[in-house]
Amino acid sequence: MPKTLDRARTLLLAACGLGLACLPARAETVLRVVPQADLRVLDPHVTAATVTRIFGLMIYDQLYSFDEAMRPHPQMVGDTRVSADKLTYELTLRDGLKFSNGQPVTSADVIASITRAAKQDPLLQLMMKRQSRFEAVDARTVRLVFPKPFAYVESALAAPGAMIMRAEDLAAAGDKPATTTIGSGPFRFVASGYTPGARITFDRNPDYVPRAEPANGNAGGKRVLVDKVEWVIIPDLQTRVSALIKGEVDLLDQLPHDGLQSLKGRADIVVEQSSPLGNMAFMRVNTLQPPFNDVRARQALALLINQKDYLAAAFTTDSTWWQECFSFFGCATPNGTEAGSEPYRKPDPARAKQLLAEAGYKGEKIVVLSSQEIPLIGALAEVTGDALRSIGANVDMQTSDWGTLVVRRARKDAPDKGGWSIFQSGIDVAVLAEPATNILVDARCDGNNYVGWPCSDKLEAMRTDVIDTPDAAKYEAYSRALWAELPTLLLGQYRQPIAYRKALSGLQHGLTLSFWNVSKK
Repeated sequence: MPKTLDRARTLLLAACGLGLACLPARAETVLRVVPQADLRVLDPHVTAATVTRIFGLMIYDQLYSFDEAMRPHPQMVGDTRVSADKLTYELTLRDGLKFSNGQPVTSADVIASITRAAKQDPLLQLMMKRQSRFEAVDARTVRLVFPKPFAYVESALAAPGAMIMRAEDLAAAGDKPATTTIGSGPFRFVASGYTPGARITFDRNPDYVPRAEPANGNAGGKRVLVDKVEWVIIPDLQTRVSALIKGEVDLLDQLPHDGLQSLKGRADIVVEQSSPLGNMAFMRVNTLQPPFNDVRARQALALLINQKDYLAAAFTTDSTWWQECFSFFGCATPNGTEAGSEPYRKPDPARAKQLLAEAGYKGEKIVVLSSQEIPLIGALAEVTGDALRSIGANVDMQTSDWGTLVVRRARKDAPDKGGWSIFQSGIDVAVLAEPATNILVDARCDGNNYVGWPCSDKLEAMRTDVIDTPDAAKYEAYSRALWAELPTLLLGQYRQPIAYRKALSGLQHGLTLSFWNVSKK
């Protein structure tokens, strides 16, 4: 028995021995979760880190949300009115929405939040570029006006980072991450229960009114069926699995692939694929700094990549959990063309070394960001480091916890001044399937796109064209252009398992993990 629980029982028995009332009380239901990484950034508008987005969905809410099939549904919106010419949208909030301090949610909060979130999300940013007016009609209604129809309004407003925060908190934060955590979502963040590197605590929000619909992915009625959720930070991967087996925790957000065997055949634990379409492992480089501001250096990296090496290192040699994939839109998706990838299907270290030299590389440190906290991050980084060293590159492997890595990768400085050169991660293929939501192909030149900040007017023109009038030939041409400029390097597609105790039921498989609708026996 954990020491804290043992001490609580001792105190209770002592109280009963003194003749104090020992009436039975309803036991508090606590859902204990091991997140994929520690939480360091609390503002879902400023980072694409999954752990921050899951945190955001706990305490904030969205105008629209995606179901398991990536279809947007109204969430905070109670009434949607669209003009016959599809140029004007009026969205009215549901009755009674309020923040956890009792303050009502207003149109001002909506406008401030969507405007700010659009700085990072590619589809929201495109919507904001296309609209001619975004204004408050009254305290609960906002109006969007477009000069020509824009078909993705609801999808844009369901973007992973499009969470509604208080306007005054955003004004106070300015360009820096917000630190206040007053939301209108199904849970309340417990500041006193937050210890970075150890624990994050959420209480059920008693004032939250869910939609009168079944839960579906991140959409539908968000009915909270537990009293409290605790995120327990356990950096060691095997200790995570052991804690689940012992019943010390209820769920592992990411089950390490090498932990699958130890759970095989257990009747008390469920192992599932976290995302229906799977995930893509990828590499980003800092395109603002040498050497990777030169496309030849990016081509050199691409010629060092053997996807099988990366996938086996990160997800074991059991290839039932992974596959090679050379599509920027994910394999087995409607737009999954691999056109243009042909020169990079087979590694060519000699040519890679030549291209890196032609890009002006003279032995400067190439800073590769790594973290052992998330298994795939550390494994992918090691493969990259070895590949670069094999052609004589000077690799500086910077290993930290995930929270520190997320903060550092947001820096645009030179590698020797606290910046970085390369980092690797993974992303849900559902996000990649459409260029409107795909952050890995977003090459807008305003510096607000996904870290690495590739800038290409040509790629952006092609992206918006294929969004507006999609067809197979355009996708093929766009794919060839992406492989020519390499805003992202693809490392292969994989399936990520999660594991939880059989005592849990109701878990939804949405774009991100959610903890409403989950009950615990």
